[in-house]
Amino acid sequence: MIWRPGGHWQRTVDVALGVALAPLFLVSGTVVSAPLAVAQLLPLAWRRRAPQTVLALVGAATAAHTLAGMARSIGFLPVTLALYAAATHRSPWIRWGMCGAVAAVVAAASARRHGLVEGGLFAAAVCVVAWLAGVERGEHLRERTAYVAENARLRWEQTLARQAADVATERERLNRRLHDTLAHTVTVMVVQAEALRSTAPLAPTDLTRLDRVLAAGRVALADVRAALADQPEPDPAATLADRLRALREAGLRLPSALPDGLDDLPAPVRALAHRLIGETATNALRHDGVGSRLDIAVDRADDVLTVALTSSAGRDVGGDAGAPAPRGPAGFGLRSLARDVTAHGGTLRHGRSDGSRWRVVATLPLSPPPG
Repeated sequence: MIWRPGGHWQRTVDVALGVALAPLFLVSGTVVSAPLAVAQLLPLAWRRRAPQTVLALVGAATAAHTLAGMARSIGFLPVTLALYAAATHRSPWIRWGMCGAVAAVVAAASARRHGLVEGGLFAAAVCVVAWLAGVERGEHLRERTAYVAENARLRWEQTLARQAADVATERERLNRRLHDTLAHTVTVMVVQAEALRSTAPLAPTDLTRLDRVLAAGRVALADVRAALADQPEPDPAATLADRLRALREAGLRLPSALPDGLDDLPAPVRALAHRLIGETATNALRHDGVGSRLDIAVDRADDVLTVALTSSAGRDVGGDAGAPAPRGPAGFGLRSLARDVTAHGGTLRHGRSDGSRWRVVATLPLSPPPG
């Protein structure tokens, strides 16, 4: 197994550096004043977290220690480390202003103690070398950070592209399935119904019903083709009106007009309400049979829309419609609506009411959910 340093490796380096510098100060005769030596060494442990503060403390302690008689060689090492750390900072004020000021103070103190050439120029050269190394290191770190950020952006774009390709592949698979199954089946139904209308002697009532079947089949085929072509969805109000008209012609008893309160709704709420009415009306005819009735009630109070739909079995044209078809768990339409209603912050409940009646109640906040 390859060992890699963990998140605390820099702390270990700082401890090792302090342990190494302290004996060097002692054996080299650098320590003239113990408090000043501590002030030079101790702050270095925080040079990465607060480089400007550490640079100011170490620089002041180094200048004072130099004036007190500190040796130049090992004594300048702490301030060079502080300069190196501060020179990597993003702020120009720290990178140029503070570093330049501390270097000038240390060089002036060394010049006063050891002379202009042996002291001042030597100290300035040491500080400049440490500062240049820090500046180069800072540029390298910033370039590496930018490189990592760019790589992360490219990986994110690649992930999005893969997801889009997966979605396109799945949509193509569903399109093929729709085309090979539903579109083919509806086409056969329409063609056979047209042949029956052209060849079979039908009573006027039967002919009317067959025309309704043909109209519904052609609409269904057009809807499938529009979905396969990924055409924009039509206006929900127009779609609902056509759907309810077809259901009325098929034998579902509906109010002559929708209740008030559905026209000036926010677009998402309006679309959900129209989908709910259309889905429930279709289910009423499917399960309760021809002659069944659907009552629609709409209530708006406290910025909440409540849509209640109740269906009850009726009587067919030729007699009793019979018992309602058994209703099992909610089908795809209601499950999909329930997910969308919940995502909008509302609730959707459905089930038998008063024995034979089926009731669907949705509550929708008129304001979009937070977040």
